[in-house]
Amino acid sequence: MFARLLTLIIVQTAFWALLSGQFHNPVLIGTGIVCILGVALLGLKMKILDEDTAPSVGWIRLLIYIPYLTKEILVANWDVLRRVWDPVMEIDPRMIRVPYKTRSAFGTTTYANSITLTPGTVTVEVDTVGKQMQIHALTKEAEDGLLSGEMERQVLKLEGGR
Repeated sequence: MFARLLTLIIVQTAFWALLSGQFHNPVLIGTGIVCILGVALLGLKMKILDEDTAPSVGWIRLLIYIPYLTKEILVANWDVLRRVWDPVMEIDPRMIRVPYKTRSAFGTTTYANSITLTPGTVTVEVDTVGKQMQIHALTKEAEDGLLSGEMERQVLKLEGGR
């Protein structure tokens, strides 16, 4: 429980620092600390610090996944940009179903959101019973990239698997 509470506080602090940019105003820093601790203690008192609200993700694995996802987003952005501006390159939209093997709500959500963050693909539906995602892909290459399973393998590593 303590690890989840600490994780929640660290994530909230990083998010607050990223969004506020306030590092010199003591009143705003104090307000941020009070709000972060208040939300964390409220979550503890309500007994909602479980795997869904504060997943136990290895920080090293997360630090490996973020650059991977950033690279995929940049590569897909470049591909979509080229296809939009080049009249010869084909855009062939399609709806596909992609099976997934993630083991947690955190892993499934991360996988679905990673697909949507990557330009040219959008997760439309997640079927948790049939363990499939319905995805709109802009091109055959985007479909092939998803069906190769590389992004899913990276998410499974993030979850703590192989």
